[in-house]
Amino acid sequence: MSATIITDRVLVTDHSHWEVMLKPQELIDGGVTDVVLKAGSGMQIDSSFQKNGENVAKFSKYLRLHAYWWDDPIVSANNQVEFAGQTLKKSGLPVLSLWGDLEQWWSDWNKWTEARLGRLNWSAVPVFKPAPLDSHCKAFAEALAKIWPVTGLYTGRGYITTYAPTMKTWLGNYKIWIAAYAKQPSVATKMTWKDLKDKWLPDYDPIFADTGIVKGNIVGHQFTGDKCLLPGGYQDILGLTRIAMDVSVFQRTFMEQLGEVGSGGPINPTPVDPNPVPVPVGTPYIFLGAHLWVRDQPNELTARLIDSLTKDQRVNVLEIKGDWARLEKPAGWVRLSWLTKL
Repeated sequence: MSATIITDRVLVTDHSHWEVMLKPQELIDGGVTDVVLKAGSGMQIDSSFQKNGENVAKFSKYLRLHAYWWDDPIVSANNQVEFAGQTLKKSGLPVLSLWGDLEQWWSDWNKWTEARLGRLNWSAVPVFKPAPLDSHCKAFAEALAKIWPVTGLYTGRGYITTYAPTMKTWLGNYKIWIAAYAKQPSVATKMTWKDLKDKWLPDYDPIFADTGIVKGNIVGHQFTGDKCLLPGGYQDILGLTRIAMDVSVFQRTFMEQLGEVGSGGPINPTPVDPNPVPVPVGTPYIFLGAHLWVRDQPNELTARLIDSLTKDQRVNVLEIKGDWARLEKPAGWVRLSWLTKL
């Protein structure tokens, strides 16, 4: 068996308030390139989002930052999404993509909590009827796509086929980050990042039959669920006790192109002018987006990513070739379209 959907992979971790402390350097040392933080749920902001986000943002040259919002079907889809957008914008964090987390099937949090604690039979927890749940999830997904440049949906086949099978009529319109745990430890296991890569990386494709998901839209695969105790995520403020971490593989090309996306959405390639336009040394510009890769060459096909710009960073442009600008510091090339002349 082999994985054929996500082949050129990058390692991605996702975190919420359960990770009281993140150590980004340990994630980087383990080969992680992207971190997805829970920004909130319903009309509540995740208690660790800002702190963990600021911590990860300090390492933006090595870790790209993303966010997800847990969709609570008890709460209005439009209200949630509006609040999610406001939360991300106010945070000031360089969030490159926003994912809607579709997995809640229960309509009563108190009874769900009682069942989790073993005080109530699961059959007594009220379940949303399929049609209203489908309608809500569709409204949430549509609203999400309008408020952030790059969005997608996190979900699993079991959720779709069990609780809202008619979601298959519209899920094909969205990028998908899918949960499928066909190969992981049976119990929470302490391991190194090398152990994970040697023994637990998925050698299979997630099953998405009967979901309406389009194969080409599957860009992420979460292959562990609360089983891998890895360096980088801790349940105490001192960072002494590891907490089980969710790990995914994402398509490399999808994640790397997000570095060229800011608040205005993706830009189309512009032919490179072979004759440079002279620009006075030190012409000042400012970058107003969230994150922009700096490359060693003025192209996207063969250039290496060598640095990055963050929100409100000022730079000096030394040379312009077509839609590419050569910077003084950090030394390299960026898309001129993303810079604003001062």
